[in-house]
Amino acid sequence: MLKSVLLFITFFFLLWLSPKYLTTKAEGELSAQQDEKSGTISIIREDTKETILVQNAGENFRPYIHPIAAPDGKGVLTEFSPEHHKHQTGLYWGLTSVNGRNYFQNPGNNHWKRVAARIIEKSGSTVKWQTVYDLLDDKGASVMTETQNWSMQHEGGRFVLSLEWKGEAKTDVTVGKYPYGGLFLRMPWKEGMDAEVINA
Repeated sequence: MLKSVLLFITFFFLLWLSPKYLTTKAEGELSAQQDEKSGTISIIREDTKETILVQNAGENFRPYIHPIAAPDGKGVLTEFSPEHHKHQTGLYWGLTSVNGRNYFQNPGNNHWKRVAARIIEKSGSTVKWQTVYDLLDDKGASVMTETQNWSMQHEGGRFVLSLEWKGEAKTDVTVGKYPYGGLFLRMPWKEGMDAEVINA
């Protein structure tokens, strides 16, 4: 029986920093702002007042991060629900088979229920926030409670986004084998784009 799963994932991103970012006193300082009405937590650069990313934490929808903007302001690294893959929502965690139920391809549809979304550390060189969700069975009962602890920090000219994921089983749980699932990043793509991705 699955009682607890702990995973540390670090997602590094930085295209480049222009000189204007390097000359301000607040370089590297971040702040987190929560909007409970819209169910979002925004991470903002204090030197430019630009939003770097938005954590979406709707009441009955899988938590996801979109958009993630490049730190230089020249582009967005995520895509939300493209026509050819409607279930893919930026950066998210979704298991494909938990007791036979697919949480990866069902971001809503009575599969998810928010328990909490909160800011842990509001400002500084590091900000932290948390989402807690119940994964529901077909009768609406909780199968598992997942906790996502996120942090973003400025470190040596880079911004580092980290995730600690924890799943607490509420009943006997079987996670089925599947070719994909877990942490997933939907990036913008169009046929004919000349691009490559390198990961660790």
